[in-house]
Amino acid sequence: MTCRPSSRCVRSQFGSKDILTTAKQLLHDLDASFAGLRSTLAVLRETPIEAVLQPPGTPQKHLFDFIDSATVTNLENSLRACIDRYNEARLTLQDSNDAFDTALDNLHSSIANVPKTPMANSEPSPIPRLYHELDGHAREAAQAFQSLVRHYDLCVTAVRHTEGGAAAATQATGDAPVPSGEDHGALPEPITEEERQEMLTVLAKDALEVEDVVSEIRERGSEMSYLLSQIDNHITQLRSEDSALNSILRMINHILAEVKGHVATSKTFHASWLEDTRPTLLSGIEEWENQRDFYERFDLAYAELLVEVAARRRRHEKAKRKAEDAQKELDRLRGEDERAREQFTLTQGDFLPLDIWPGLRDPPRRYEVRPVPVAQDQGAEEGEEGVETVTAEATEATKTTMQSIPQLGRNVVERALTRVKRRM
Repeated sequence: MTCRPSSRCVRSQFGSKDILTTAKQLLHDLDASFAGLRSTLAVLRETPIEAVLQPPGTPQKHLFDFIDSATVTNLENSLRACIDRYNEARLTLQDSNDAFDTALDNLHSSIANVPKTPMANSEPSPIPRLYHELDGHAREAAQAFQSLVRHYDLCVTAVRHTEGGAAAATQATGDAPVPSGEDHGALPEPITEEERQEMLTVLAKDALEVEDVVSEIRERGSEMSYLLSQIDNHITQLRSEDSALNSILRMINHILAEVKGHVATSKTFHASWLEDTRPTLLSGIEEWENQRDFYERFDLAYAELLVEVAARRRRHEKAKRKAEDAQKELDRLRGEDERAREQFTLTQGDFLPLDIWPGLRDPPRRYEVRPVPVAQDQGAEEGEEGVETVTAEATEATKTTMQSIPQLGRNVVERALTRVKRRM
């Protein structure tokens, strides 16, 4: 991940962004698992226990009444507490990241708004060039002033060589400097007419250039003022830039002082995710799935129970019919045995003494085909006498045993068969 220095880079370094993405997916999976469990529990709440399976007078029950709902509630409360802890840590991290992002955005905005000197991109500094130009104009202006001074000196010299001119020149110049080589108030040395005419010619010629020289000096002065204003503006901008950069440095120092806190918050969130939130959510998802699978199997087992009850009832009815047929055959054989014994007694009884066989006059043994109570199954297998003896208690137990296989409605069994086939 490439980005400017920001809390987004810090989040990438410690995996906070990946954690948030993973947490979002885990929470989605957890919600999906819990929704599936709730759907299964809703089925258990809506599935009534058939009344014929319960003792008489028992209030209507549903499959949900036979499960330990406290386990679901406790796990749900535990997961909600874990999610609350995660949300609290996430909000703390978000607040820290937002504060860090805001500080960095302010820093970048301040950097972008630092005043830039107009010529900063073309040269390191315009000051040397401006000073060089200013020096050139000053030199040219000085030379122009010197030419005016020389013209002035020549004018004073010319006036002094006129009649009465010395006093006038002295009065006119006052404290002004006198021409070089001449004493104040002293008479000038005499000159020839030719020198005088030559001097006047030079004066006349220079007089024509005085206005141009004055204009040049004014232009040089204006240009120097403009250059000076540029120098002042540049210095002002440099000072503004310096002030802005100093402010940015203070902001950077402040951000650096807070970075440790932001990093610590990110590390705390990361540790909480690895040690608490993630394992708890994964365990919760697995537990939800296991409970859902168990309760779905419970629902399926109840449907199969209804099918099994119907099958047992069919086998019971079949065995009962077989028992009735066997009882009829046993009764027929006993009647046949009684008639045969009576015929034997009529034919041979007068000739056989009673003590020749004690069982000679005994009636035929009576056999009964009946259901054996569960408590008497073992005794019934130990010998024939146990099968032949019928007591009042056994008869009552027999009635109870026969009533333990209820008769389910056909539609109940068909619905149960449909549910079993659908989940196979």
